[in-house]
Amino acid sequence: MPHILLVEDDEKIARLLVRLLSFEGFDVNHANNGDDAITIIGSLNPDLVILDMMLPGKDGFEVCDAVRSSFKNSILMLTAHEGDLNEVSAFKAGVDDFVIKPVKPDILLARINALLRRQTRGRGTHIQVADLDINPDSRKVIINSQAIDITDSEFQLLWILASNVGQVISREALFQQIMDKDFDGLDRSIDMRISKLRKKLKQHSPNKEYIRTLRQAGYLFIDTDAQ
Repeated sequence: MPHILLVEDDEKIARLLVRLLSFEGFDVNHANNGDDAITIIGSLNPDLVILDMMLPGKDGFEVCDAVRSSFKNSILMLTAHEGDLNEVSAFKAGVDDFVIKPVKPDILLARINALLRRQTRGRGTHIQVADLDINPDSRKVIINSQAIDITDSEFQLLWILASNVGQVISREALFQQIMDKDFDGLDRSIDMRISKLRKKLKQHSPNKEYIRTLRQAGYLFIDTDAQ
């Protein structure tokens, strides 16, 4: 059964969520502060972390910053604060999805299951394009024999694009596959993830363009050896 770490300092909310997740068949651990969360993530490597943004000690963003170089599974952030600034900051920190409290149990479970499904999609096939090596079993991306630090959502995005070399993939199609819900025409989380992914690829291969933006069409993954 999938293993979930819940990081929530409100004991009443934590008890309710642990009860809900356990009833749904998940193996659940609970931490009530950021420092303990970092320790548990490092030792247990859960399949998914549900992370409150406001925590005693290190907050949710600091936890993400501390673990993202080694933790490749999904992070779902919970917050009571609305506004695009928090959402943008969360995605930049390496969060895979973002929900506002209070959240209905069925919505939370749908988001959790969508993230867990994303982690298992496409496994068992290996992609090599030019100097880029993508391994879905280990969730590793190698460029010029160097591993790239990449989040699960960034890996999924790269996998979809690299699986369709030379084909334009629309923002709507990427959003539906990555977020597992319909695109509302306004959400820019895919654009932010593309931007972060490009920067990471550029750090290891500065003279090559792997992902091209086609205005009003979508994104195109390029075989750089064929350029």
